[in-house]
Amino acid sequence: MSERRSELEEFKKRIDLREYAVSVGFELIRKQSSRHSSVMKHANGDKIVVARMPWDHYVYFNVHAGSSDDSGSIIDFVQARDNCSLGEVRKKLRGWTHSSFSGVRRPTPLLPSLEPSTQDAARVFASWTKARLIESHHGYLIGERCIPAATIGDPKFAGRLRSDFRGNALFAHHNAGGLCGYEVKNREFTGFSPGGLKGLMFSRPDADDETMVISETAIDMLSVAALEGTSGRRFFSLAGQPSPAQISLLQSAAKKMPSNKPTALFAVDNDDAGRRMAKFLRSALLPFCSEVLEHLPPVEGQDWNDVLKAQHIAMQPDDRKTCSPHPR
Repeated sequence: MSERRSELEEFKKRIDLREYAVSVGFELIRKQSSRHSSVMKHANGDKIVVARMPWDHYVYFNVHAGSSDDSGSIIDFVQARDNCSLGEVRKKLRGWTHSSFSGVRRPTPLLPSLEPSTQDAARVFASWTKARLIESHHGYLIGERCIPAATIGDPKFAGRLRSDFRGNALFAHHNAGGLCGYEVKNREFTGFSPGGLKGLMFSRPDADDETMVISETAIDMLSVAALEGTSGRRFFSLAGQPSPAQISLLQSAAKKMPSNKPTALFAVDNDDAGRRMAKFLRSALLPFCSEVLEHLPPVEGQDWNDVLKAQHIAMQPDDRKTCSPHPR
């Protein structure tokens, strides 16, 4: 029995699940893949995300599955497609390990190296892919947060915003390995993707970007974009207080700005916590920027979405005021 369990463990570790998937008709979607996850499609409509865990198991998740049943290791992958017993799975996979576990692997010249992930990369990517793109309209963002459709649909934010089946607004976070998580926001709810890591939520880069606008949340980021425009600006959200990993990502982002040393604008809350955050960011980014500026809302205690909502309400007739004060 222990030998059988050991054999199954070897299958999970030594067989690249992507390689097996190719053998049964899947193709790699390179544009949607990253160092930590590979996205693959089949002519029958199946779409899977494959990742490699820190303990070296290859795992997958079917994006289009109605439940979580079509997910797991290569054992689950074979059983889900061939409807076979564990004994039959062993027979199918022994040819892929040459039975002796000698370390000989089938060559995979068309598949890039898949780095182990420290978070549940497959499920994060699958959940993000299942959510629908927000192109210009979202009830919560427009109705509750007063963020204009023109800002939501700005090319700067194309592909960065999605909505899940609950109507939550999702904001993509990336790190050096690609998509690593997403902010989740809705009425009286703030969260982050289960199994994800906070990286940076950032706008699409333009060649004329000169200023980095850094906010604590994606809602504040979009609010500043709505109030002040997006031209020449690259926007970032941290989803809370910055971690050392996020500081490193910001420093790397500063180095990649078109200008040698960009301006950094810290669009934070007008309170003690916001000022402390701006001070911390200033010390971290000063060596990489020509200017580092604190950018606060005009009234003590306000955040940037408060400013946007106040402006929106002031511009509307009394019988058309739609945005109301709303907690973060």
